[in-house]
Amino acid sequence: MIRYAFRLACANLKRTQNVTLPFFIASTVTVFLHFLIMTMMFNPHVPEIRGGATLAFIFQLGVFVITTFAILFMISIHQMLLKKRKKELGLYTILGMEKKHISLILFWENTLQTLASLVLGLALGWIGGRLMWMILLRMLNSPNGLPYTFSWTALGWTSAVFLGLYLATTGISLIQIHRINPIELLHSEKQADKPVRFLAVKTGIGLICLIAAYAVALFTNNMFTALMVFFFDCMLVIFATSILFESGTTFFLRRLKKRKSFYYKPDNFVAVSMLSHRIRRNAASLTTICILSTMLLVTMGGSAALFFGEENALSESNPDDLTYTLSEELTSSQRDEITAAAAELAETHHVTLEDVQIYSYGEAYSKLEKGTLSPFTTDDYLVGFRSAVIDYGYDIFFIPAATYQRITGQVPELQGDELLILTGNDQIHLSELTIQDKTYVIRDIQRSTPFTQRKYNNGGGTNSSDSSELVFLVFADEAAMLPVQDYLQEGEWETSTRIGVNYAGTLEDRTAFYEALNQKVRSLGPVQYATCLDYDRQEFKSMYGGLLFVGVFFSILFLTATVLIIYFKQISEAMDDREQYIILQKVGMDEQEVSATINRQVMLVFFLPLVTALIHTGFATPLMQTLLVALKLTNPIFTYACVSVCAVIFTIFYLIFYRMTSQIIKKEVAF
Repeated sequence: MIRYAFRLACANLKRTQNVTLPFFIASTVTVFLHFLIMTMMFNPHVPEIRGGATLAFIFQLGVFVITTFAILFMISIHQMLLKKRKKELGLYTILGMEKKHISLILFWENTLQTLASLVLGLALGWIGGRLMWMILLRMLNSPNGLPYTFSWTALGWTSAVFLGLYLATTGISLIQIHRINPIELLHSEKQADKPVRFLAVKTGIGLICLIAAYAVALFTNNMFTALMVFFFDCMLVIFATSILFESGTTFFLRRLKKRKSFYYKPDNFVAVSMLSHRIRRNAASLTTICILSTMLLVTMGGSAALFFGEENALSESNPDDLTYTLSEELTSSQRDEITAAAAELAETHHVTLEDVQIYSYGEAYSKLEKGTLSPFTTDDYLVGFRSAVIDYGYDIFFIPAATYQRITGQVPELQGDELLILTGNDQIHLSELTIQDKTYVIRDIQRSTPFTQRKYNNGGGTNSSDSSELVFLVFADEAAMLPVQDYLQEGEWETSTRIGVNYAGTLEDRTAFYEALNQKVRSLGPVQYATCLDYDRQEFKSMYGGLLFVGVFFSILFLTATVLIIYFKQISEAMDDREQYIILQKVGMDEQEVSATINRQVMLVFFLPLVTALIHTGFATPLMQTLLVALKLTNPIFTYACVSVCAVIFTIFYLIFYRMTSQIIKKEVAF
């Protein structure tokens, strides 16, 4: 019996290759992607890449997501295939086969498919791993000399995951086989879905939830709030989509039935009736396709925006080539010492010194509201969709007129009750400013000074509408400045020093200059904060390149799942409807009318989730852009452009697959 079951399993796989072959391809792709990510994670040379720690974390996150998705995806697809074979399994029992015999056949089928996809996926991973490693190094601008190392650990883990999946799916199949009722199985495909109840209520709830989710995505313009609401908003969209695809589709089909000019045409009549026959099953699959498509577009669009918007992110976090913040005030002799050392080291290491800026300042994160500057209170920090910290928070810098004059070469001529404001924020317009019950006259607001306009950006923050903005307050002298500093810093009085250096040269010379100057600066006092553009660029490439690399893998996985679900849904329904189409042709419907009917069915199933996914993505992009601000990507137009390009590419692939599937379905229903 074992040999007979094996031969019958092989015959079944060959006979149903229009279903088993796509499943085999999807399984192989999943194994391939999982093995590649794990190979990258276990590569011992990853730490040698600058920013390797960040890259290793991204790979770990990628392995977790792909493993979780693979488990859910493979089990759900296996269950879908098993349900479509209910009639066949019922026929086996009617013909005299015992349940143990059917279980043995399914065991061999599952074993053959799993082993074939596992071996082929691992082989492709072994062959393509070296190429993927070279692509990764190229994306990160890392040395090409780092070798690719085959990981037996990755092979073992991937094999363990998918052999575990094999045991799980086989066990589920055997359990279901022992619970089957042959008579019910034979008629399961002809059973219509139960009618949708409470149609108006469900549609209303779905619309309210979807509008609420869209509103949150559109009007959440602070990254901290966006982090809090992102997961909730995603769940709300999924819930609303599920309801609307069931109740909304039912409502739409009922409206079509009431339009006599549309409904009482042979091709429209048949298409609408067949879709109404299984509305619940359509709703579940359409929701899955829509959500997977949205995930693909958001993942790919966000990853591409980060990777190709790297320079924008760098300019937001690096106003100069080299920036230091020291936690104490430097004397004039120390300032001169650093300036002289920078000039000497620049000549030694063959770089061109462009600019050296050194000044001391006081700083406080304060609330600027209605012309009054004050510290934050406890109530201002309440967590919610809006708070005073979000709406009115500014980084306030205090400098005396002497510092302003030394840096700009201009004499401000301020009195004790007068201020000069320096900021790149075009939204600040003040004639007076009240601080601790004292009103200062604003002599001028200057928006382009060496304090706010540096080599790479405008001084920080001003491209983010609700994030911390930089505002410099210039006082007549230190006597006028210190009471304000003490009030806003709430007694924790301190002064810091900023050092900004800009220079030009080859990367090798720039690196040598930075390392030499770094030792000199750190010998003068404790460094509170330091950034180097060249080092940050490589760190950003590691992070954003790794995100794009993993994002492409996620997108391929989501695309594979989307295509497979669409294919199985369309093919299985075509097989179910074949008898009905044969009857329709026998009673007078010609081949052209059958083809038109099929096209209408396929178009609804294909384009409804595509259009909905594009709408979801359009509303999700503003929220995604708000989240990307945390990663220093503050150019929304660039983000929208990346998402739009990804949407166009995905739509083209979607249309190609629509065309291919339509032809396959027509062949299935032909007789």
